[in-house]
Amino acid sequence: MKYKIFEQQALDFLTLDPNFCASNGVEKNLGDLPDPGKNQRLKTQGKLKMFNKLLKEVEAQDKQEEQDLKLWALYFEQMRLDLELEIDQIPKIMRLPHAFGEIVDPIFLFFINDPRPASARIINIISRLNKSMGYIQSYVKNLRTPVKRWVEIELDAISGFDTFANSLREWAEKENFPKLNLLDDAITTAKSAFQFYKRFLADIDKTENFFLGEDQMKQVIAARGIELDPEEIHQIAKKFLKENAEEVENLRSKLVEKYSLSRETDAAQLQEFLSEKFATPYNDFEDIIVRYQKEQNNILKWLSERKLFPIFENQTLEIMRTPEFMEPSIPAGAMLCPLSLREGMRKSVIYLTLREELLAEHTELSIPNMMIHEGIPGHHLHLATATNHSSAIRRFMPCNDLAEGWTTMLEDYMLDQGYCSELADEVRFIAKRDIARIGARVAIDLYFMSGDKKYLDVGVKVDLSSDDPFVAAGNLLEKVTGFVPARVQAELNWYSQESGYPMSYLIGNHLMKQLKREFLAEHKSDDFTFHSYILSQGKAPLAFLKLNN
Repeated sequence: MKYKIFEQQALDFLTLDPNFCASNGVEKNLGDLPDPGKNQRLKTQGKLKMFNKLLKEVEAQDKQEEQDLKLWALYFEQMRLDLELEIDQIPKIMRLPHAFGEIVDPIFLFFINDPRPASARIINIISRLNKSMGYIQSYVKNLRTPVKRWVEIELDAISGFDTFANSLREWAEKENFPKLNLLDDAITTAKSAFQFYKRFLADIDKTENFFLGEDQMKQVIAARGIELDPEEIHQIAKKFLKENAEEVENLRSKLVEKYSLSRETDAAQLQEFLSEKFATPYNDFEDIIVRYQKEQNNILKWLSERKLFPIFENQTLEIMRTPEFMEPSIPAGAMLCPLSLREGMRKSVIYLTLREELLAEHTELSIPNMMIHEGIPGHHLHLATATNHSSAIRRFMPCNDLAEGWTTMLEDYMLDQGYCSELADEVRFIAKRDIARIGARVAIDLYFMSGDKKYLDVGVKVDLSSDDPFVAAGNLLEKVTGFVPARVQAELNWYSQESGYPMSYLIGNHLMKQLKREFLAEHKSDDFTFHSYILSQGKAPLAFLKLNN
């Protein structure tokens, strides 16, 4: 079988899922909801086995096709684990209530990042909302003693639906949609479905345990394309936190002297001082968004004067406040990347989680780093460029170690190149305090997957005695980062659900720096050549890029 025939068959299979279509920009089944039933799950498992056998029959024509076949195998393994990972002999998928996101997240995409005419998008939204009650009724039949913390996250998300529904209604009215009554009826249907769902979640028995165990943890790590064992990963975290703490201390000493502060001023006190000194005056949350937009423009102007990255024209970036229903899982900010399989303008949306208790996170020292990470040259440039790749799998393959390794590398690199030169030490100090999170994330990710508290021991003096995993992990995260309590809890929310993703930041950072050293040494090239190489590879775990190097 030729590779392209296999690729098309695989895409035909994946696009049977309406949510895959919505999240990747494929114009198929957009008014439908996925089937959450047990029979569909068994059918999907059977299809995955079939495709894994089929992979062995494909004739690769070149090295890229050989690698892409390995990427497909890895992608199918991730799909299998999503269905088969277990918590106390019950599939994790049956313990993780996520029906609200399955219904609403694609609707949000139609609303905010879809170039089709508004009327077509609203029709899809009405169709989805009208099917919500049937979906929920089928979905709850397959929930078994869900995790208490995850139920709380789901309930928090549902509480934001009314605000979101009002935004949909206002948008449809502004677009002169002729049948507003149909949208109103669909919203009413969805509200009834979510009320039913809330009552169900309130009444069902719950568990505190969400650990996967050591064996399943190793499977998750391997499926992420990370070719390291847990102990190696743990040691990388310990080394990183030690070295990062030394850098923080060196910067602390310099800045304490610069601002004539007491020598006894510790890192947390210095951070508080700098955050107050460099606070941006805001009249309202909209002013914060404007300030971030200005920073991205500053970065683009600075980059235009230097040849550091290849930046193509057919892309755009929007910055907006995190929708209320998404706030429980987005601590400070995040990015909705360009839809992988959609042609035309490549658009990203950066979310900012803006609440009064989080205002200290948005200062003149933290904003530059945020935009370097999320915008250009960070996630937006990388993921928008990937959508131009000729290989389908390299347009949508999850590649968290590459994506986060790229962006965390850039946080240092841009300062090294002279960006924010007047406040380089101040920005770097705040950035180093913040990036300590990626060391803590490794420890917490390993602990949250395995259930073994030994992974929280990364050489940081902190109280880890609590039997409540969220208390022990929260103490570590707060100690190494100084995050406000609201951000700590939001970070832990997604760490607990997205097994293997949190560690990708540090592992990616570690492997990306290693790859860059090797690439520059072997090819005797400059930074622009290396950056062009990374961006040309699309989406793939860093281990695959090493094979190319």
